[in-house]
Amino acid sequence: MFNIFKNIKIYISIFFLLTVNSYSTVTHKGLNEFYNGCLDNAKRSGLYSSGLKICGCAINIINTRLTNQEFENIFNSEQELSNKWMKQNIIPYCNFRT
Repeated sequence: MFNIFKNIKIYISIFFLLTVNSYSTVTHKGLNEFYNGCLDNAKRSGLYSSGLKICGCAINIINTRLTNQEFENIFNSEQELSNKWMKQNIIPYCNFRT
């Protein structure tokens, strides 16, 4: 059963990498790392199926609202800054319920 989820995760990651506009402002590597981390957190919380939708939504928002430099500044800094950005930009739009 775990292999099925692992395969699904791989296929979805590839799908997002291929469907993200080739002119994306955030690198594919950065988006992929964020998406995989998001799914890992969802899986640990027992919210994997919801996580698929939420993480996909988050990737779309990040890719349309941030440049690569902004992405790196926000998500490679203190947790407080990334939490604040996500509360303002992702949680209200991705049907995320805490």
